[in-house]
Amino acid sequence: MRYVGYDQFRRRPAEAALARPQAGGLLMPVLLFVSVALLVLSRLDHGYIAGARVAIAEAVSPVLRTIMVPLEPLRSAGAAIGLALERADDLDQLANENQRLKGWEARAKDLERQLAELGAVAKTARDRDMPFVTARVMATSSGPFVRSAMINAGEGEKLKVGYPVLAGDGLAARVAAVGSGVSRLLLITDTDSRIPVFVGAQAARAILAGDNGPVPRLLFLTPDANVTAGDEVVTSGIGGLFPRGLRIGTVAGSGDRPAVSVHADLDRLEYVSILFYEPEARDVPPLEQRMPPQGAEVAR
Repeated sequence: MRYVGYDQFRRRPAEAALARPQAGGLLMPVLLFVSVALLVLSRLDHGYIAGARVAIAEAVSPVLRTIMVPLEPLRSAGAAIGLALERADDLDQLANENQRLKGWEARAKDLERQLAELGAVAKTARDRDMPFVTARVMATSSGPFVRSAMINAGEGEKLKVGYPVLAGDGLAARVAAVGSGVSRLLLITDTDSRIPVFVGAQAARAILAGDNGPVPRLLFLTPDANVTAGDEVVTSGIGGLFPRGLRIGTVAGSGDRPAVSVHADLDRLEYVSILFYEPEARDVPPLEQRMPPQGAEVAR
């Protein structure tokens, strides 16, 4: 009897383990459903969803500011270490670039003088100055489905959706949503980013498109476009989305969809400048004013 009782007691834990429900079996479908729902909501371009994003960003911004305070010394120390490791190579590169720039300095001054003389003769209009505001990047999102950033400036700084954003020496993003104290930026590598550009000295027209990868690519190049690696890519101003002549990067590949190495360091955004650029609206009269009145004779 003792042996039978002991054998039954030994089998009870195994039977109890089989009888317990598997928690992981229920958790996995729930997490999969939540992930799919979040992906679908992130791709919808609805006003309510955009408002919800801005509201969530405003609610989370105080927490991010609080977290950034104690982590700032560690972040600064890490950046200083990385900068020290890269400084040796940068010094050699800067020395070579400095020698080349000295050779171009005299020629640039001569061209500037000639341009000023030609402008005085032709009485050309000068480009108007463009105001800007500088903001700090609070958070970035560089996942496989979105490339965006959040800054600590919004309606209080008179920002508007569509304003171009510069980082360092090139175009980095545009304002996608504006809240009272924060704004969301759409980086030029995001799949929703499409920018008309000029490529190279021949100003070949193309569209700079992001694909959520590390670099954007050139689309819709004409068959006769002579694009080579190293050609400069700038905004064309076509369509009025961005002003003409903003630097973006250089061509870094070949083929039907060559990659573009951007000047802005999108992986380490710290501060950005937002340009207050609004396309000048043309004074087009309403259709009623352009139509001739009834009974009026129309010149043939």
